[in-house]
Amino acid sequence: MYITGADTIAGGLAGTASGAPEFLALCRMARCRFDVAAVSVCCADGQRGAIDVASESGLDGWRFGATLEGRPDASGSPIVCEDVSADPDLARWAATVGRPDLRFFASFPFGAGGEGRLALFDATPRGLAESEREELAGIAALAGTMLALSRRAEAAETREALYRLLTEASTDTIVRGTLDGIRVYVSPSIKELLGYEPEEVIGRRAIELVHPDDIEPFAAMMRQVREGTISRGRSEMRQRHKDGSWVWMEAHLRVTCDPVTGQPDGYVTSVRGVGDRKAIEAELARRADHDDLTGLPNRKLFRERLLQAVDDLERGGPPFALLWMDLDHFKWVNDRYGHPAGDAVLVEAAARFRSVVREDDIVARVGGDEFVAIRRLGHAPDEAEELGSRLIAAMAPPFRFGTNEVTVGLSVGVALACRAGSDADAILAEADAALYRAKSAGRNRLCGPG
Repeated sequence: MYITGADTIAGGLAGTASGAPEFLALCRMARCRFDVAAVSVCCADGQRGAIDVASESGLDGWRFGATLEGRPDASGSPIVCEDVSADPDLARWAATVGRPDLRFFASFPFGAGGEGRLALFDATPRGLAESEREELAGIAALAGTMLALSRRAEAAETREALYRLLTEASTDTIVRGTLDGIRVYVSPSIKELLGYEPEEVIGRRAIELVHPDDIEPFAAMMRQVREGTISRGRSEMRQRHKDGSWVWMEAHLRVTCDPVTGQPDGYVTSVRGVGDRKAIEAELARRADHDDLTGLPNRKLFRERLLQAVDDLERGGPPFALLWMDLDHFKWVNDRYGHPAGDAVLVEAAARFRSVVREDDIVARVGGDEFVAIRRLGHAPDEAEELGSRLIAAMAPPFRFGTNEVTVGLSVGVALACRAGSDADAILAEADAALYRAKSAGRNRLCGPG
């Protein structure tokens, strides 16, 4: 016997119908088909059921239990009782005691393990032909199918609610798109990421917002999605925020397939902002090839730019000048005022160099007080010497730190690379030799190629 809670659909007064909508029509159909006073559907869990009672049924005030608790049909077998008053088991059923108006009762199980029952009630004794029993069993089986479908629908609704909760509560932005890249769903977190409401970007392609410098790799990935050559993809790009700024983001894409045909039918992407990470990466990259103290390129980056200038010259690019610079009397500043004072001089010297050179020039710190500059030359024959003179002049004003003031000069050696076949190390050696001559000649001056 099934033991459940209290009757959940126990009403059943004449001329009424109540219960789960999916079962009401079935109860009405069975009542009309078999011409009985009432039909009920009930389940062992007491959470689903329905009852339909005919007008003028002759069962006024009788309560039809909608659960199986205490009912004699709680077993898994069909029951057909042509006259309740003549059946001792039904006569002892609490619901029938003192109610002689219930005379006919039939009940057929449905569902897994007979978890539900379809029951017929009438105030007149009657029999059921074998064909009617088969038909009633078929209706009960239909009730079982409806129960299974109802549970599947509820499970689907639960899953949908869960998926919606996950997508809408996720800090990542979830995007569903077609193979052509058109977005058909965008989760609400797009507002936090790019400033748009989901409705503003649904129906549009993501590539419309991609930074021009990032379009090519992103377009290549989406082309592979359309062509079916990838099932997963990852992309980093900048997209335009609604306020006009650019937002770095990382997208993980997965192609989806139609469950029936197995053919690709779109994609799902999880997108998150990676601006903080990109800023850290940029800072780490900057520190790898820039001097921590002055912020100028370091020896590593200078070497790369020198080799690039030599390679460009080999390919027909412009000639260039290499200026090797050394601060005069810098050791004296450190010895007398300490390293903090020396650092202050180096930082200020770097700032003065930046104020003199062009945007496409390279100025780097390659040693304690040694600096180098690369200038791509035009047609002016004395362009390198003119730059060297301006750098020396920039160092002429006194350096101040605290209440102290010192004057530091600048010695410059210049080497020229004017034709293909130049060697980077030979150019460095020539500039170093020129710097040595400038120092030997009294410092604070420029010397060109020997």
